[in-house]
Amino acid sequence: MTFNIILLALPVLILGYIIMTNAIYFLAPTKKWESFPEKCNVKTKCTRVADYNNRGYGLEVIKSKYDIKILQEKIIDIIKSEPRMRMINEKLGFIHATDITPFFRFYDDVAIKIFEEDGQTIVWMQSQSRLGLHDLGVNEKRIQKLHKKISSV
Repeated sequence: MTFNIILLALPVLILGYIIMTNAIYFLAPTKKWESFPEKCNVKTKCTRVADYNNRGYGLEVIKSKYDIKILQEKIIDIIKSEPRMRMINEKLGFIHATDITPFFRFYDDVAIKIFEEDGQTIVWMQSQSRLGLHDLGVNEKRIQKLHKKISSV
């Protein structure tokens, strides 16, 4: 009896999942960013390590000895090595990528600004969710991970 209920419920669950993930895709279309965001619009779904931090606990902006072009190439390699991240836009000193959460497939935007200041190359990062009011710490974890990888190049 229980096995029959599971067999009947499984197609409904699969169909519900397909409808939900497609709804998320259509509610949050990818828009190409041309520049680094000025701020986090909703602080509970955004992590920023830049001119001011929003979350990004314990992180400081990255300072590197590489010039902008070389560092940007290394960052792009890091992004391309991530399984669910993909490049959306890139120009010298700026990268826009997206990352998709594993199960629900929420789309999040990642922006990276690379510039020179006082003889050093500086990296700013921001990751934010497109939908909802809270990200349950996903963007914080993403920025922590990217920060660690970029700092080690």
